[in-house]
Amino acid sequence: MDKVDIINENKSSLNNLAVDGVIYGLMGGITMYMVLAALALLSGENPAALLARFSAGQLTSPIRGLLSHLAVSAIYGALFGVLVWPLLTRFTARRVYGYVGGLLFGSLLFLLSQIAVLPITNSPLGEIPTWEWGLGHALYGLVLGGLFASKVGKNQ
Repeated sequence: MDKVDIINENKSSLNNLAVDGVIYGLMGGITMYMVLAALALLSGENPAALLARFSAGQLTSPIRGLLSHLAVSAIYGALFGVLVWPLLTRFTARRVYGYVGGLLFGSLLFLLSQIAVLPITNSPLGEIPTWEWGLGHALYGLVLGGLFASKVGKNQ
């Protein structure tokens, strides 16, 4: 195999990981929203109002919020697939590390949102209780990492 074949094989592998990341990120984002919506219902808030908080800018709507949330979930999923997953699998093939890596990734996203994004943007997402926001990100990461881990052999 020559160098061009190796480069093309690596590009194809990264493309596949990015696509998997988009799909798994969407699934994680849907899970995150469903949990936040259930918690919102329990506290008396309308899940559509929760979705509207995900909208950027002055014009908010549940549809814009849903599309924004799913877009961000997909982008972060692709980043996990291209940057984090190859590192995890380079060191071990154990499935549990997919879950751990996903949980750590979701925790990192939560911390970044709490420290930088929400305070700077003054987003209405900041109104979500911190523990709920953290739980949502943890579940996002677990679903994302778990779906990647499902690609690893079942006996590991």
